[in-house]
Amino acid sequence: MTHIALEGGCFVLSANQFCLRKDYPPPPEYIFSGTDEDLTPDTVVCAGGSVIISPSGAVLAGPDYKGEVLITADLDIHGEIARAKFDFDVVGHYSRPDVLSLWTYSTSNG
Repeated sequence: MTHIALEGGCFVLSANQFCLRKDYPPPPEYIFSGTDEDLTPDTVVCAGGSVIISPSGAVLAGPDYKGEVLITADLDIHGEIARAKFDFDVVGHYSRPDVLSLWTYSTSNG
């Protein structure tokens, strides 16, 4: 998520679910595979990890892996995004003719 925030110069709000085995229908309607541990109703199936990341890559809230939580953060929408663009402007250099120019070249004589 940090990579996405840095490259995009944007805030990233990543919402991930937290659920336990008891949140699913009872067996045999489903099978949890790939685990050797004994599964109890309180076994964590999805660990959550929701997070809010600023355009500069700073973690503003989360991640939390302990249970269901509501995360919040105060966002400086205009200021943070503008500062991030000064550090790393992914597409802005294409509009600068002193850095990049597109020329067509023709090999025909007529």
